[in-house]
Amino acid sequence: MLQRKLKSGDLAILNDPATIANPYPVYDQLRAKSPLFGYHDFPPGTVPGVDEPQPAWVVLNFDDVAKVAYDNEAFSSRDSLQEDSSAPTLMLVNHDKPEHTRLRKIAAKVFRPSSIKAFHAEAKALAARTMDEFIKPQEPVDVIADYCAMLPSRIMAALLGVPQERDRDIRKWATAFMLSEDLPSQERQARNIALFQYFDGFVREYVQDRDPDNTSAPLLRAFLDTEVDGDRLNIDEVIRFCVTVTVAGAETTSFHLGNLFAVLADEAGVWERYCVDPDLFDAIFDETLRYHGPPQRLFRVATRDTQIGDALITRGDWVAVFFGAANHDPAMFPNPSEFDLDRDNLNRQMSFGYGIHRCLGAPLAKLELAVTAELLRERFGLIERVEPAEWQGVSLLNHGLVKNKLRFVPKT
Repeated sequence: MLQRKLKSGDLAILNDPATIANPYPVYDQLRAKSPLFGYHDFPPGTVPGVDEPQPAWVVLNFDDVAKVAYDNEAFSSRDSLQEDSSAPTLMLVNHDKPEHTRLRKIAAKVFRPSSIKAFHAEAKALAARTMDEFIKPQEPVDVIADYCAMLPSRIMAALLGVPQERDRDIRKWATAFMLSEDLPSQERQARNIALFQYFDGFVREYVQDRDPDNTSAPLLRAFLDTEVDGDRLNIDEVIRFCVTVTVAGAETTSFHLGNLFAVLADEAGVWERYCVDPDLFDAIFDETLRYHGPPQRLFRVATRDTQIGDALITRGDWVAVFFGAANHDPAMFPNPSEFDLDRDNLNRQMSFGYGIHRCLGAPLAKLELAVTAELLRERFGLIERVEPAEWQGVSLLNHGLVKNKLRFVPKT
């Protein structure tokens, strides 16, 4: 079979700000040639200008993305570049079996659906207060700047017992770690270090002064107390889990919320159908993930020579798995550039990953979008676009808006 390796410049288009803002036409141009070699970009937690990424294969079509994501033995999630960076290594995301199996068993119990469901009322109350603060009826408002930025940070603060006044710190740390903000390397490093130092001190102090009758910080308590087969997380693992859920929960969900607002404002008939039938939320949630899914790509490292399509990927090669491209593969999703709530395979979208690394926090993200949609439906009759949406052009780690100015018209 053909081993297709191209010069790194051939894939530089993937790092162009215009491509990052709207990657799907470029994915369409490259998909038939996938896998392609020579892509350079950064994993979460690394620092452009300090760390140096390895050249990687680009995998874009649905079947090949599924194969790489599912085969955790042939494609490792351990990321030496991220491990050697100044930021803490993420839990689960950067682990392989058998350690991943051990950690996921505990984390799955922490994130069990009943626990998320029990948080619904508090999440909706936080969303209502945040909406009261930032979304004023009839006034143009950039929902990205405040509501979408602050609600996930406040949710994570409530779950971990972090004081609510640290909400903007959580946002700053998450955008630095997830490369969503263009920052000088020293500032990014400083934020990554501050993120870890904060949770290192916060968790150790919480454990030392813990009041057994205090029922706040449900997620932190669950990380500390959950036991599976006699095994529990140690204190360092709890700290890194707090870091992991903070950067993922605050940043990716902020983009996801912003993308939901864009769908409700821009996609013909979606808002009207939802107002009539709130049971459509599940379809709206999944199609938003497919159409505007924030997570675009993650890296894997080949542990052995493996054939993917026409390419022989050799042991040690990096592979960039493009979930966003898989979600727009017409072989799986006909007419992928159309937002369609009536697709019969919406559950096949890959924005939460695939295989053993499928995101355990998905139910929490869905809860945050659900309470937001519920409140919008209860309060407003119309959502109008005021200015064109602006999509971020910094990193393909996440696809989302940097500006989304809308007007909310109250129900009559």
